[in-house]
Amino acid sequence: MLNYMYKSRFILLLLTTAFSAASSDSLIFSPLRRLERETDANASSFLDRLLEGDAGEDSSIFDSALATLDDFFFVDRCDRPDEDTSNIRDLSDWMASLDPNTNLAQLTLPGTHNSAAYDLSTQFNENDPQYTYIQEASFGVDLPNKMIAPFACRFALTQSLSISEQLRAGIRYFDLRVDYDTETSSFRIFHLLFGLPIQDILKQIQDFIQMHPSEIVVIEMRELLSSSVTAQKKQELTQIILNSIGSALYPVTNALPTIGEMQTGGTTVIVAVQDGDINSSSDMIWPTSGTIRDTFANTVDVQEMNKYNQERLVEFNSDGNQFLFNKLSWILTPNTDYLKDSLLRGSIFRLAKEDANPALIDFAAKNDGVQLGNILIIDYVEQSPLFDVLGLSSSSSEPFVPDSPASSLQSTLPFCISLSLGILGCILALP
Repeated sequence: MLNYMYKSRFILLLLTTAFSAASSDSLIFSPLRRLERETDANASSFLDRLLEGDAGEDSSIFDSALATLDDFFFVDRCDRPDEDTSNIRDLSDWMASLDPNTNLAQLTLPGTHNSAAYDLSTQFNENDPQYTYIQEASFGVDLPNKMIAPFACRFALTQSLSISEQLRAGIRYFDLRVDYDTETSSFRIFHLLFGLPIQDILKQIQDFIQMHPSEIVVIEMRELLSSSVTAQKKQELTQIILNSIGSALYPVTNALPTIGEMQTGGTTVIVAVQDGDINSSSDMIWPTSGTIRDTFANTVDVQEMNKYNQERLVEFNSDGNQFLFNKLSWILTPNTDYLKDSLLRGSIFRLAKEDANPALIDFAAKNDGVQLGNILIIDYVEQSPLFDVLGLSSSSSEPFVPDSPASSLQSTLPFCISLSLGILGCILALP
C-alpha cells in the first residue's frame, strides 16, 4: 500500500496544478506552456514510471514519480499576460519635437512601476518584504516555493512589455528594483521573484538611446536588500552601470537641466540610486534623496488611491517642495487580505486593467491644466490611457509593433485539468 504521506503530497501537487491553470485568466502559467510542447508519448512515459514497481516497499519510486510530475508541470519562469498593444502607438521620438529650452522640471514623464517585472523567474527573493505576505496568504500551510510560485507570479508581474517595447511606446522613466542573487552571484531585477540580470535591462536602454538621441530617460534604482552586498559588490554594480550607459549619463547637479542641454551633450540619461556608497563613488550617479520624491497610496482601493494622489498634487505645487522630481504613482497595491481573498483570481494585471487604469481618465480631467507631477507611473501601460492623459498620443500616427506576437494558450486549459484529474484518479485507485 502506498505510504499515506506520499499519496497526500502527490494529490496536493496535482490539485495545485489544476487550480493554478483554472484560475489564471490570461495569465496562463507554466503548466500550459509546457503541455503545448509535450506529446502523448511523454504522458504515457510518465504514467508507466508511476505505475511500475512496488512503491509500498521502495518509496524512492514514488519520489521519482513526484519529481517527474514536478518537472512536467512546473517551469522556472512566469508567463506574461497576452499583450494587447492596440491602445498605444510608436512614440520612439516624441521628445524630438519639444522646445530644447524646456526644463526637465516642466515635463511629466510617462513611467512604469517595477518596470522590469515583465520577465520573472519562479525563484523568490526572500529578502523582499512581500515574500512574507505570500507566506501569510497560504493560510499557514507550509508549501514549497515552487508550488507557491505560479500564484506569486500574478502578484509579482507588473508589466507585459519589455524595456525596449516600453521605450518605443513612449515610457521615459523606469523604476528598477535590483538585488544581489547569491545563487547566481549576480545583480538581478526582482519584484518578489528574481528576473533578468541588470545588464540585460541596461543594454535595452543603451541600444534605444543610441538610435534615438533626442530621447531623455530617467532611471531610479531602489535600495539593495541582500545582506550579502558588501562594499566591493556595490562597486561591481557601479561599474555595471558605468560600463553599460556611462557615456550617456548626465552628471549630478543641484538643478535639472533643459532638454537641449542634455541632447546637445549626448548625455540624455539620469540614473539615481538609493545607496550612499554608490552615490559617493561616482559623480555620474544621482542620489535618490532630494532628487526623486516617491509617493504611493499603498492601497487596493481606487477611491483611497484617488484621494491620496489628489493630496500629493497639492503638495507638489506648494512653495515648500524641495524635490527635483515629484513622482505620482497611479497603482494599486495588493495587501495580505487581498491575497487571501483573491489568491486564485486576483492579480496586479486585473487591478490595473479593471480598476486603476480606467480611473486615471477622470482624475486627469478633474485636474485639467495641473501638472501631474514630474513623473507619472502606472502598471501594465499598454492597458492604460497614460499617453492620452499626457497629450502624447497625437504626436505620432505610427502603429506600435511589439517585439513578438503573443500566443494564446486558452485551448490547453481543458487538457491540463483533465490530465491532472486523470492522474489523480490513477493514484487514488492504487492499493
